[in-house]
Amino acid sequence: MTDSPTRFLITRPYRRFAEICRHSHNGKIIGLFYGKTGLGKTESAKHYASWHTIEPLLDKPTRTREIPASIVGCTTAFYTPDVTVTPKKLQSGLALLRNRFEDLVAQATYWHAPQSLEPHQHKHLKLLIIDEADRLKFASLELLRDLYDRSNLSILLIGSPGIDRRLKRSGYGQLHSRFNFAYEIQPLNTDEMRLFIAQKWLELKLPLTADDAVSSAIMAITDGSFRRLHRIFAEIERLQKLNCLPMITPDLIQMARRSLLLGNP
Repeated sequence: MTDSPTRFLITRPYRRFAEICRHSHNGKIIGLFYGKTGLGKTESAKHYASWHTIEPLLDKPTRTREIPASIVGCTTAFYTPDVTVTPKKLQSGLALLRNRFEDLVAQATYWHAPQSLEPHQHKHLKLLIIDEADRLKFASLELLRDLYDRSNLSILLIGSPGIDRRLKRSGYGQLHSRFNFAYEIQPLNTDEMRLFIAQKWLELKLPLTADDAVSSAIMAITDGSFRRLHRIFAEIERLQKLNCLPMITPDLIQMARRSLLLGNP
């Protein structure tokens, strides 16, 4: 749930996120998913949408791209607006994304499940996830509201703490009144952090296993943040190889913390 992990960890927040997204299969929804940075909001969305598989294929020529069967049945697209996005740029960007997504899924269906093909444009895309929604000004948010009203698309906005209060203001009333839900993502709990640590230990092939002292030190520093967990493990791996250490100790964890300027636990 962060910097392109090799294995995705299913957590309570992700299960809730996926449950919300699945509602788009049963009917049109619009909602908000928000929380502090580093908790895995973006990676949850990309994992649900299979975006690490889909995104590289969108720009490739139709004749040369090799499309896996897993693309068949995909119904979710992921979009991140530029920092300086304007309503015009947003509209053209979303239109391009929708067309490319539809072409890709239609091609995958033609290759792997031709019996299910139907000649309807924009029939595959059901859910549009907009990351970094804090970047969107009033006019751009109104454009999304209009898109929601005029199409069969469900829309999920992802943002930082405070976006929920911002959208409650009177100027955004028409959009906020349409929300089916607003969910604030929570940090990992102790069991989830221990599972992540054990999984990462095996993945990086670190010496021995993480004892309670090492695990406690890592959990105290990272405080349930996926981003901090990935950063601390990358530094642990670097320091362990650099110094040829036979085992990982709490002192090494503190050395990694200081190198990353993560502050005191």
